[in-house]
Amino acid sequence: MSAEAVPAPGEGAAAVADGAAPAGGAVVAGGAAFEDGGSEAGRADGGGAEGRGAVVLTGELWRLVDVIDVELLLPASYPEVVLRERPLPNRTLRVPVGMAEGTAIAYAWRRVATPRPLTHELFVDALVRHNVRIEAVRVTAVHDGTFLAELDTVGPTGRQVVQCRTSDALAVALRTRPVAPILVADSVFSGDRPG
Repeated sequence: MSAEAVPAPGEGAAAVADGAAPAGGAVVAGGAAFEDGGSEAGRADGGGAEGRGAVVLTGELWRLVDVIDVELLLPASYPEVVLRERPLPNRTLRVPVGMAEGTAIAYAWRRVATPRPLTHELFVDALVRHNVRIEAVRVTAVHDGTFLAELDTVGPTGRQVVQCRTSDALAVALRTRPVAPILVADSVFSGDRPG
């Protein structure tokens, strides 16, 4: 569902979707090779930026993740979006969201048609019509229990990074076609969380 390779920011290259990889098996992003696992050096072994699903941008190690569920576990009042890291060790991350946001993400993830466009569908449609592409969405940090995120976009005016709520980033990523890569900072997984 998610893209396998992340293009270099601002270069305007389209992401490689559903297991397809360019010749050589890697796309350079921020100076580091993003491997597709096609070579022995690129196989996921849980270590280093060379592992499948890892990319380095601006000195941070990012992990490629997939949305695997949207759950409401009683007695909790709010749903959580469950993200799973693609390379080993396949860690999971639970992101709490509001009820309306969880519903929007679940609709997008399950590709449930709605009679009229939801807000995220409208937003993605407007971006497409203005020739703006979502290159990736990133979960950047956690402060006081709140996950922070950003959209990495490329359009006629160049590359722009837009701060946003994590729930909006996930809903927008799941509404794009092909689905925009979702990246999580390794520090978020490892617990090196400021705040």
